[in-house]
Amino acid sequence: MPVFEVCNEEDPEKTIKAIRFSNGTIKEKDKVHLSLKCYTQKKETMPKSRLKGKEQHILTAQIDSMTYVGKNFGDTNRFPTDLCNYYIGVFNKNSGKVKVLPAELIQLDPWVEDKPNVDEVDAGLKSFREKRDALSKEFGSGRSQRAVNKRDKNKLDDDMILTTTKTVVESSQVNIAEAESAGSLISVISHVPPHNKDAEKPDDVYKLKDIIPPEILPSLTTFSEVFFKCSLSDINIWRAEKKYYLTVLDNLDRLSIREDTRLLQCQCIMYLQCLIAVYKMKAQDFRGKSPLPQAWPIPVKEHIMNMFTLEIKEPGRKGKRCVPSRMKDLLLSHIIILCLKLCQFNLPLATLLSDLHMAQKRLNLHVTSLGCTVKKTKINAGHDSYNAILSVPLKFPEVRGKVEKKRIF
Repeated sequence: MPVFEVCNEEDPEKTIKAIRFSNGTIKEKDKVHLSLKCYTQKKETMPKSRLKGKEQHILTAQIDSMTYVGKNFGDTNRFPTDLCNYYIGVFNKNSGKVKVLPAELIQLDPWVEDKPNVDEVDAGLKSFREKRDALSKEFGSGRSQRAVNKRDKNKLDDDMILTTTKTVVESSQVNIAEAESAGSLISVISHVPPHNKDAEKPDDVYKLKDIIPPEILPSLTTFSEVFFKCSLSDINIWRAEKKYYLTVLDNLDRLSIREDTRLLQCQCIMYLQCLIAVYKMKAQDFRGKSPLPQAWPIPVKEHIMNMFTLEIKEPGRKGKRCVPSRMKDLLLSHIIILCLKLCQFNLPLATLLSDLHMAQKRLNLHVTSLGCTVKKTKINAGHDSYNAILSVPLKFPEVRGKVEKKRIF
């Protein structure tokens, strides 16, 4: 049985430093290439509170161009000696004795030198979410990496927000139109077209040139030729096939015999067909490159797109077309005014209500906001019929504030 010989543990020169590599053990053939160094803090630089304590050591090992570092102090110390002591036994085969020496266990971890990078952001300035996303990008699963990339894609930096906002504001500006005779000016957010409040006859309240620009009328001549030459049988066939809207077909029954008046009526009716079609289009219908039908004249399509739709452009993305609420209300106003002119300013609202799929209350409110009077009459079977009448002098409804409810207490 070997004899154990315990050495004085207070002698620091006999304290053995035992090292352990965190990522495995060194093979026998590689031990000859191992280079170890130990750095000890001088007593002159140690605080007085630690002069009687253990010394601080930093061990470095280098093998195969890889450097390992270990300490017996600080947070990286895996084997603190505050609550326990470590010993190591050295067996001498010749004498049969085992020398027990005090030991310090130090773990060596791989050390990678941080190379300075001017583009690298200081980690201390990053939030917890940003640090976690950075780790997910480097070491996360495919699912977590896709989630991080999706979040980054949905982020809008300040420059993009400012650019998009500026584009929307510039595109939404409407030129203030001036009526010919002391007419009132419309505001940018109003859905009421240019009008003359002091007009002496209904036809002068809203000018036709403000509803249909004169420059697009020639392009409507050929396009509306099918209406100019139509007969009663053609209208009945179109009504059965539902080829045109009911409002359009009802106006075809009242075409003038005079060629010049009939031509202008057909141009207005065909333009009305286009406006109703645009009004009934949904938001996804404007996503295409050319959302309006190819058969329509190019000047008509350009005017409608510029007048009643808004293009939003974002940096790095394709432009999107949309119809804001104020532009859709303006489009409805043009439809109603054009119908009033075709019906001699006494417009039955039943067919228009059916074409637009709109509630009666909402259509009545919109017609009233244009200065019309809604007349209600009883017809057979107890049904109500509504007519919009535009008369002069023009009166717009007064905007009243909400009446506060009387409180009992």
